[in-house]
Amino acid sequence: MKNDSGAIFLIAIALLFLVTTFLLAYCMSYEMQFQTYDGLEKLNVQATINLLGQILSDSVES
Repeated sequence: MKNDSGAIFLIAIALLFLVTTFLLAYCMSYEMQFQTYDGLEKLNVQATINLLGQILSDSVES
């Protein structure tokens, strides 16, 4: 009886480890994707600011 209980305990611990690892990997993947989109957004905002600055400086010179 004790051996069966010990085996079930080991299986439960292994399953807990696998599920926890999967969840951490999924969360890290989501965070990396979010950081990538955030970086692209900042890059596009900066490019837009630069473009508007060029347009304004060209219109002032004309």
